[in-house]
Amino acid sequence: MMNFDYTEEQLALKARIREFCEKEIRPELRQMDDTQTYPIRTMKMLGEMGFLGMPFPKEYEGMGLDYQTYVMLVEEISKVSASHGVAVQTHHALATWPIFTYGTEEQKRKYVPDLASGRKIGAFGLTEPNAGTDAAMQQTIAEDKGDHWLLNGSKMFISGAGVADIYVVMAMTDKSKGNHGISAFIVEKGMPGFSFGTNENKLGIRGSTVAELLFSNCKVPKENLLYEEGKGFKVAMTALDVGRLGIAAQALGIAQEAFDMTVRYMKHREQFGKPLSSLQALSFAMAELETKIEGARFLLYRAAAHLDQGKNDIAVTAAKAKLACSTVAMETTIKAVQFHGGYGYMKDLPLERYMRDAKITEIYEGTSEVMKMVISGGIFGRGAKHEEKQVQMLNSAEELKALLADCGGDICWSGGRGLTKSGFEKLRQLTEKTGGEVGASRGAVRAGLAEEACQIGLTGRTVSPKVYVAVGISGMTQHLAGMKESGTVIAINRNPQAPIFAAADYGFAGDAEEILDRLLAIL
Repeated sequence: MMNFDYTEEQLALKARIREFCEKEIRPELRQMDDTQTYPIRTMKMLGEMGFLGMPFPKEYEGMGLDYQTYVMLVEEISKVSASHGVAVQTHHALATWPIFTYGTEEQKRKYVPDLASGRKIGAFGLTEPNAGTDAAMQQTIAEDKGDHWLLNGSKMFISGAGVADIYVVMAMTDKSKGNHGISAFIVEKGMPGFSFGTNENKLGIRGSTVAELLFSNCKVPKENLLYEEGKGFKVAMTALDVGRLGIAAQALGIAQEAFDMTVRYMKHREQFGKPLSSLQALSFAMAELETKIEGARFLLYRAAAHLDQGKNDIAVTAAKAKLACSTVAMETTIKAVQFHGGYGYMKDLPLERYMRDAKITEIYEGTSEVMKMVISGGIFGRGAKHEEKQVQMLNSAEELKALLADCGGDICWSGGRGLTKSGFEKLRQLTEKTGGEVGASRGAVRAGLAEEACQIGLTGRTVSPKVYVAVGISGMTQHLAGMKESGTVIAINRNPQAPIFAAADYGFAGDAEEILDRLLAIL
């Protein structure tokens, strides 16, 4: 049971941060928006007050707050300035959190206190020209040079680029391994070969400047590898999950402030001899908005509560929170401008800025479409997994034989278009030696290589043997659906990049029929 009532301590923190935002941040908003100036002065002040280390332990100079309090405070900051809201959450979730969570004790002692206190500002480098929503398409390379790593490449749309001091950067250490070839590095401003591009001219959140990170033979110390080599994708995706709580809180703050401003306006603005609040069309629209805002807040606080409870995978709950909060932020600000009429369109009121700021919450740290992918994956069992199954590649038929030793006849030898009629005959010989049955892909059946009764997949049958050997099968989705409940999956294919390998526990790359011949000989 989760209690979302604010405690006295939370209310005191909320009042304290609101007072600061009104006194120090609000007077600078127009200039910040007009000139695209990063609010370094007020960010440093937030750090001095402790608000750049909210969820981190006091031994690392953090405030030791829970994540429900953290999202409450990011929302409160964002009610006044969405640019500050995203700067605070990027610093927390995408820079400090991964170092605190995955760093060695030496890394944590070196970096977290400076970040939590605001002495240094943090940023995150993942996005590239060809790697946005598809984060696995990284082109930045990190080469192991023995006593250091050498980074080459670039990142784009990086919040705080050039201003931040500490960057958590993703780079490929082994392109042949896809997601498992991405590693994370802690890169410091001023390291040789590390520079910045020009600031982008954006529609909204103009105080949160973005620019390119440029790496040209950038030397990074070996000890600045974060977590383990090849585990950068996991670092990035889990950090983004936590970051989505901050973006949801930012969006919620935008929505709530625009809503509150509109309520005040509707109570006093009269048309046709009565206040706008008495017009049913407008008041009903506001009723719907308040319900959506409250619903979005529940989803956000539930996701934060899951993180506080130590749940390992908040991907789906964080995605629901971000989708709901960003959607209602956009809807609320559009209606707020509309209900204020011409006044809402003018820069004399901040509503047009809120509308501009709201749009990016539907895009960064995972677009709304990506959030729907994550949520639907949870519904249909595709999962929102950050670490795909690592395929162990085999080098000999003897290794393959050893894997078959304990199957006890509970095995399916399944063939695809990569085999000939002779290949399917070899599968039948293998079933005589090991037990089990012969299966086939839809493509193999349609090509006349196997009988229809052998077909496995959505258009055939489902199997769940102890061992499933996929020979010459590319790995179409409909086929994978038919064998996904198998215990151990072994893929044999000429193409080591075939999709079937991503679903396999073990792989053997080479000519499928030659491998079958070698296996038959030793069995």
